[in-house]
Amino acid sequence: MKTYLKKLLLIFPLLVSCEDFLDLSPPKNQLVGEHVFEEAATVDGVFAHIYTGLRESAFTAGTGSGISYALGHYADELDHLSENQPVTRNFYNNSVLPGDSSVDGLWNSSYKLIYDCNSILEGVENSSSLSQMEKDRFMGEAFFLRAFLHFYLVNLFGDIPYVDNTDYRANLKLSRMERDAVYERILEDARKARELLANQGSLGNQFRPDQWTATTFLARVYLYMENWESAREEAEYVISEGPFLLEEELESVFLKDSQETLWHLGAGAPGENTEEGNTFIAFNAPPRYTALSNALLDSFEAGDGRYVHWVGSISDDSQTWYFPFKYRYNGLTDETMEYSILFRLAEPYLISAEAHAQLGALVEGSYYVNKVRERADLPPLPMMERDDLLGAIYHERRIEFFSEQGHRFFDLKRTGRANGILSMTKPYWDGTDILLPLPENELLKNPNLLPQNEGY
Repeated sequence: MKTYLKKLLLIFPLLVSCEDFLDLSPPKNQLVGEHVFEEAATVDGVFAHIYTGLRESAFTAGTGSGISYALGHYADELDHLSENQPVTRNFYNNSVLPGDSSVDGLWNSSYKLIYDCNSILEGVENSSSLSQMEKDRFMGEAFFLRAFLHFYLVNLFGDIPYVDNTDYRANLKLSRMERDAVYERILEDARKARELLANQGSLGNQFRPDQWTATTFLARVYLYMENWESAREEAEYVISEGPFLLEEELESVFLKDSQETLWHLGAGAPGENTEEGNTFIAFNAPPRYTALSNALLDSFEAGDGRYVHWVGSISDDSQTWYFPFKYRYNGLTDETMEYSILFRLAEPYLISAEAHAQLGALVEGSYYVNKVRERADLPPLPMMERDDLLGAIYHERRIEFFSEQGHRFFDLKRTGRANGILSMTKPYWDGTDILLPLPENELLKNPNLLPQNEGY
């Protein structure tokens, strides 16, 4: 046990040695790295560090710095009620600048975790003591995480470097890769991940991405690339072959034992719940910082159970405010009740619906979207023309995924509807706001990243 703890403590120098992404100092811990990858338990410790970063400091965090909150304000899901959150105010006003700490944080937190993934891939591949089964599991997981992180970076910033090594000298001079080339690298990593994880089975708690997570992610990537047939195939495989079910009760969807969770992030300690609960639930009127926008509230159909179960409210003598209430616990409980969900089964259903509709298979497209509507206590959609069905599916995604991981903004962007919709509801919206600016600090350190995104 002493030896194990000593090796586990040595992990942290390995992970914090990476400074800002393009300002890396020569590693001083190569010998430490070799020891870390001698045993499966210490490799698991490195992954634990990555998942802590995803939960607490990266774009996936449920805090005000994560994209659920930031992009909810950037698009049309959330109204910002305070001048005392200048970072969020800039997102709400679509006035994010290259020097903003939020931009730097999204960029660097992601690339630091990518560095950790590359450390795992290099260390595990060169390990002489891990079994082949252990190597496959660790490398599959790291390939997935590397692809997942780059996916969000390319959707936030456009052309980006795709980093696949820990060579600080090479990383100092990296230039941006065109979006389509980044997507090909994402697909390459995601396919490797799925293949390596396919024989691992599920760990049973959804804390670690497995073959089903990788397959759902592939379906999402294909959807964004408009490869409808591949998106349909991957999504339907998860639905038909995976061990998941849509929860019948809406109040159960975000609980820790939900049957439809594919991947969620564990709590920091027993009894802790999600940061989303702390961030979104309002206890006093008026809410201190944020509330759901009228644009979103008005888009719910009459009788939609998601309005009843996933929207909370608070009132004073003159007004009522509404807030996301998907996560219902915002502090310590006797045991953890909810975990932050990154992938859930409703997504493959709506991916399959959209892909079928794009392919002209309108009966099948209607079937999959109606399964989600049925769970929301809504009547099935009637048969309609292709464009009308696609509009209904986009609407369903808006309601199903509100305040979750920036789905609304990315959907508007990938379908070419962002300018038309956001220019009507966001007074400061400009067409170039479709991308965030690259961090000013990174451009100063590495001119190979130039030019800056248009409009900044």
